[in-house]
Amino acid sequence: MNSISTGHQDLIHDIAYDHYGRLLATCSSDQCIKVFTREFPSAEWTLQSSFKAHDANIFSLSFAPPQYGLILASCSEDQTVRVHSSVDNGHTFTKVATLSDSGGPVHHVVFARFGGHGLKLACIGTDGVVRVYHAADPSDLRQWHLAFEKVVDQDRLLSNGVAARDLQGDFAVDWCPSGTVRASGLTYGRGVDMADSELPRLDRLTIAERAVEQFVVSSMSKVIVFRKLDGGIYEYEPAEELAGHTDIVRDVAWASSAGVGGRYELIATACKDGWVRIFKLTPQRTGTRTTESRNGTAGTVNGDNENGVGENNLSYEVELVDQFDDHKSEVWKVSWNFSGTVLSSSGDDGRVRFWRAAYTGKFIALGVASAEQGSNDEMED
Repeated sequence: MNSISTGHQDLIHDIAYDHYGRLLATCSSDQCIKVFTREFPSAEWTLQSSFKAHDANIFSLSFAPPQYGLILASCSEDQTVRVHSSVDNGHTFTKVATLSDSGGPVHHVVFARFGGHGLKLACIGTDGVVRVYHAADPSDLRQWHLAFEKVVDQDRLLSNGVAARDLQGDFAVDWCPSGTVRASGLTYGRGVDMADSELPRLDRLTIAERAVEQFVVSSMSKVIVFRKLDGGIYEYEPAEELAGHTDIVRDVAWASSAGVGGRYELIATACKDGWVRIFKLTPQRTGTRTTESRNGTAGTVNGDNENGVGENNLSYEVELVDQFDDHKSEVWKVSWNFSGTVLSSSGDDGRVRFWRAAYTGKFIALGVASAEQGSNDEMED
């Protein structure tokens, strides 16, 4: 394990890799972003770019999918999300847009990773509102449309709609990275790899049109999956809630379903109560069923029609498949590997812990890394 001397003058809040793992960006309370490039074959990280990006603490970073160019989004205590672009492979970044609709500091920003969704990003901050922005023309990054905004958990906010500065709180959001297909003759609720050269019959454009946009968002201790309405352009609706957290949720991470053949989705959460939780979301398609909306009224979700195809909305059965408190302290971050088969978590114990799924569906400890010691402990062969 290699250490990186970042040169930041204050606390580092987040790091982000580009799609290929060749660039690493860091952000800090010193209001700066630094971008490092990985040298081969030494695997050393060298500073490539450093710039002042905001006027206050920078909390989160996200690289856009590579088909749109080298684009980096950041969010800050200055209540803005800023979009930066590079045309020289990351040697210099230029601010191209500032998104300032938030009513408070913005805690988390992330680009949609599935290519069929277009260039979109989601963010959430202390006003408890999740917002989705869309670049209608990716060739003109100065123009971003506020496509959606909704308060996630009004009950935990103050009367003015913003969390108190002295009240501990946290907010996070992550997109579903797979193209989960809505009801179709091809499949239902199955993740689709758009890079698969042997996709059956339906071409990639058709699959992209049928793919469901969805993201998971945490506001204080509430975690909810939002899903794009069937036939809607920019409308998302709250769907499943991932319940069971007893304190503030610090982070959420949605795994790629490629590692399980798209049979189900996995979402991990990091919580102040010291637990890492993994939720399994299994697609449901069981005909018309009765549901209860949040205002207590009954409704229905339509299932298969007579032809067995159906155009119903996707829904999931949610199951807490595993949880562990090995950090024995507050957990701050969770992250999946590219294929969604290995989960890492970090906490106040100063350790990064790795987990992988066993054949039973449960997760087993894979290893522990200590940043202070620069070594790996308890790593399995």
